[in-house]
Amino acid sequence: MNKPFGDNKLAPPAPPAAQPSNGAPCVLGPTLHFKGELYGEEDLEFQGQIEGSIEHTRSLSIGKEGGVTGNIRAKFVIVEGRVDGDIFATESVAIRQSAKVKGNIYAPRVGIADGAQFSGSIDMSQKGAAMRTATPSGTLSDPAAERLLTKTA
Repeated sequence: MNKPFGDNKLAPPAPPAAQPSNGAPCVLGPTLHFKGELYGEEDLEFQGQIEGSIEHTRSLSIGKEGGVTGNIRAKFVIVEGRVDGDIFATESVAIRQSAKVKGNIYAPRVGIADGAQFSGSIDMSQKGAAMRTATPSGTLSDPAAERLLTKTA
């Protein structure tokens, strides 16, 4: 009796290792619930829930289902979901129509869409953003604060 795959009881070969994508962001889905500090060096779309800080060297998007309770630091920040905390960006922050943000924004460029909910202040001065980035917040651990200080020095 011929079976399509023979009598081989070995597992199928493993898929090739994930390669860094060119332009496609890493996506963390809506079922992810995370507590602590999240650090990354690739474009990220976050759809889950995090209680803690996010430090990112590239583009960070908080999707419509995403929620952050803590401070965010990244090059570019796009918010479509909920953020309760301060947002620090070295390039820009975009608050979309579906967003709910409670906290201050420190970035040289800020856009807030009609219909977005925002409660806080905005500092678009280079000096203010640089000083805030160098000052560790209460939610960062000592090693995270040291990383921040060495990056800005």
